[in-house]
Amino acid sequence: MRRLVPAALLLPLLLAACAGQQAAQRGGAAAGGQPGLEAATARLPEEAAGFSRGSTVWHERDRPGQGVSVDYAGPARAAVATVSLYDRAQGPVPDRPGDPRVAQEFSSAVEEVVALAGTRTSQQMAEAGRTELPVPGGTPLSCARLEGTYGRQPVRTLVCLGVAAGHFLKVQVTGPARQIRPVDPEPFIVEIAQAARRA
Repeated sequence: MRRLVPAALLLPLLLAACAGQQAAQRGGAAAGGQPGLEAATARLPEEAAGFSRGSTVWHERDRPGQGVSVDYAGPARAAVATVSLYDRAQGPVPDRPGDPRVAQEFSSAVEEVVALAGTRTSQQMAEAGRTELPVPGGTPLSCARLEGTYGRQPVRTLVCLGVAAGHFLKVQVTGPARQIRPVDPEPFIVEIAQAARRA
């Protein structure tokens, strides 16, 4: 006769198994073999094209789907950047050219930047054009150039979006429109995309 295991003994084992699975999805391989959010974030470099990594904010822990954001400072602080990885709590994001989910998220990302500027009395921002940024070894990023003012200071923002490790990868770089030593944000964005996508 088979012996039955008491439910009181099974519960801790089930909880431990669930916790282990959740940890693996956050830090290791998520469902479908996609690297977890923590693993993808850990691949972001300390330095890229003269930009230095700063603070990291984990939105995912309080707001599932909102992922993580990492700040970077450009050379001589002539520009600032934010790198975001997230999935909107919709599961792994496919990395294929022309995917409607990525196109929709790109438009939403640009609209959010413009709308946020509109809520600040000292800031204005408007879209000046869209392009694709090639990334060696992977799909290109969709980018939008924005121009505006912060107080009396003319500024430029480049917002680029693509996919990395099953997450949306959004990179936003902002700097003064007129600089003594101009900072080109594109090499930084390319390096970030390659690092985030590295297996």
